[in-house]
Parts: sequence; C-alpha cells; structure tokens
Amino acid sequence: MTLAVIFGDPHLGAEGCLEEEFKEALESVAEMADIIILNGDFLDNFDEIGKEALDSFLQWSLEKGFKEKLVFVTGGMGHEGNLLFDRPDIQVVPYVKLNTLEGRFIICHGHNIGLKKRVNETWNQAATNLKNQLITNSIDFLPNILQTDKIIISHTHVPFYDMDNGVFATGGWKVKEDWSEEYIKRNIGVFILIDDEDRADPIKLKRFFEL
Repeated sequence: MTLAVIFGDPHLGAEGCLEEEFKEALESVAEMADIIILNGDFLDNFDEIGKEALDSFLQWSLEKGFKEKLVFVTGGMGHEGNLLFDRPDIQVVPYVKLNTLEGRFIICHGHNIGLKKRVNETWNQAATNLKNQLITNSIDFLPNILQTDKIIISHTHVPFYDMDNGVFATGGWKVKEDWSEEYIKRNIGVFILIDDEDRADPIKLKRFFEL
C-alpha cells in the first residue's frame, strides 16, 4: 500500500504566498502519508529571504514529526538556486518514481521537459501531448515513459485530472491581487493524494479551500 501526497509551487518567501494555508494543508495529511513530495519551486528566490523560509519550514516540519517523509523535487534554478542542495539533511531529486498498486507514477516539476501550451490548447491537452512525445523521445534524466505510466507535474499553477490519459497537475500557493475569488478557488491550494488502497478512487485532487 502506498499513500503519497504531492504539493507543487509553494514559492515560500514570495509576496502573495499562502504559506500558512500551505502548511495547514500539509499538516492535515502528513501523519497518514508514507511520502510527501514537494514538486518544485518550493522557494520563490535563493536570496536571504528564501534561505530563512527554507530554514523555518524545515524546523517546523521537524517539530511536527514528518521531516523525514519529505522529498524535494527540483524546480527552476531561478527560484531555488542551490539552497536545497546546500542542505544535506533533506532529499533532493530531479523526479520521483512511485510503483503502486495503481501503476507507475512519474512525478516531476515540468519546467524542463518540453511542456508548452499552444494557442487554444489547455494545459491538460499540452500535458497529454507531452506524454506522447516522451514515450517516443526520452529525456536523459527521466526513465523511459510508457503509455501505462501516470505523469504528475506542477509548474503551470493550473491543476487538472485526466485519468484517461494518465496526466495530472497540482495547483500553486501564490496569489496576485487582481485574481478573482473564483480563479483562486479553482487553481490555488490544490494538491494530489495517491492512495492505492482505495481502489475506487486512488488518485484525488484535494483543495485547501474545501478541507
């Protein structure tokens, strides 16, 4: 049995970051999770603010008792720089491969695998097209992608759930002042829970604003 949770794009240290909401959502699922995957752009910048945000978060996760469950997936170096790699007490990887009763999951941030959205194309469609490309044209740092694999990305800050094509995405945790309440509730604070013991509904999009 595998129970994993995937959060993407917290952008800790950024103006508009919903840090308290992110931590509340994380704490709500941390105890039951086997693995907590922080899927890229964990920090907004690699300056002193970013370092303080990382130090504070790791101390908090240690006090809450789930630091050892954390796996950090690398995001854009323009956000995180080497701050994550400078911490020998955390696990930092380019992607995560999970073998579950529901099949194999490949989890990566998505910024460096050719993910692009064409005009009149949704991010869901773009991710499906990308998966098909990865099946025929592999990327060095990823395993060979199979049609049966399920791909989870972040990066877009736009969540989606496509079981038919096996592509999924988390939302973000940073808001802008001109965003509507509807947009925020639809796209912000959305994470993914994998519970392969729940055969009826093993992959769930969870929304902070509905917890």
